[in-house]
Amino acid sequence: MVVALVIFVAVGGFFGRTQLRIAAENVLEAVGDWSTKLRDLAAAEPQSEVEFRTREGESASVLIVLGSEPNSTAFALLVADPGGPPLLVVLPQDLLVGVPGFGEFRLVDAVTFGGADLAALSVVNQFGIRLDGVVALPSGSVTGGLPGPVVVDLSVPLFVEASDGSVSRILSAGRTEVTADFVETLLVTAGAGDSFEWIQRQGSAWRSILDAIAESPGTADRIMALGGIDAALAADLLVTVAADPDAFLATIPVSSAESSTGAAALVPAGDQADDFLRQRLGHLLLRPGGRPRLEVLNGNGRIGTTAGISAILIRNGFHLVRTDNADDFDYQDTLVVAQGSHAEAWAREVVELLGRGLLFLEVRAPSGVVDVSIIVGHDIPSGEG
Repeated sequence: MVVALVIFVAVGGFFGRTQLRIAAENVLEAVGDWSTKLRDLAAAEPQSEVEFRTREGESASVLIVLGSEPNSTAFALLVADPGGPPLLVVLPQDLLVGVPGFGEFRLVDAVTFGGADLAALSVVNQFGIRLDGVVALPSGSVTGGLPGPVVVDLSVPLFVEASDGSVSRILSAGRTEVTADFVETLLVTAGAGDSFEWIQRQGSAWRSILDAIAESPGTADRIMALGGIDAALAADLLVTVAADPDAFLATIPVSSAESSTGAAALVPAGDQADDFLRQRLGHLLLRPGGRPRLEVLNGNGRIGTTAGISAILIRNGFHLVRTDNADDFDYQDTLVVAQGSHAEAWAREVVELLGRGLLFLEVRAPSGVVDVSIIVGHDIPSGEG
């Protein structure tokens, strides 16, 4: 069964109905509509409480990574759109992405391999969007930042499976007042259901957090207190999303899949995901016309020799689809191979970005998988970039 989730939520004072599209063979079942407008804050709160911290027309983005446990991590992308309302995009921890240097793994696996920075680079690599910052929040950040109990409106209940296999209902669907630490629990606890139900509960939790920030903007600063150098940007974006009556809470459309390890996973849902990226994140696309596919091969035998190069090229709009060892480790000079005449300009751009590399053009048997191949030689030390 292929399950496609399309959640596109207008931020409101509470969650209304949820739109979840389930496709089983030729059957499309609509199970709700998750969409409501944000209340008019000016009417509900004193005007001084309505606070915007991003400038009109500004384009900005930051990735929030809450927690670091393999199955207890929450991801959210905060975006200021110069041509439309701001938005908060929930990214599932089970989303399959191209993790530079490792291959295709879940987003949460990228955190395990290399922390929040590698997760952020994986998001850039997967979607080709610009990230202006990344915030790694330790567990307890939401709990400590919220001023007190909040109301959550769950479209699906939370069930948790005990060690003996029994399943207990922790929180029913509907509007309920919960403690601050339980809001964080909703974000980082998968529960006994599937990934799609978890995404909906995460949306409900973020909605409650945004409501609290709308009432008291300083809540965003308290949540982000331990977020590092990009914490201020994240707090500003949270305040802006919470204060804008036209803001959106959404998730990238995904379909069910299976990871290389056999674990359940999610993948971007084809054209629906592409349309979402163009319509909602178009201002962040590094190459709106399409990205050249790239492989980086280790030709000097040094550990970590491809990491810096990969990061530079990914952040300049290249899509890394393969990292591996070269046929040997005796390459003295770095080689940049254009896989066909159509890729020659991209290969030249790689040489310019790296500041080195011997350029070659493969025309007899170009790869059908990548556009540019890089064999890293001894002229690039380990970790450079």
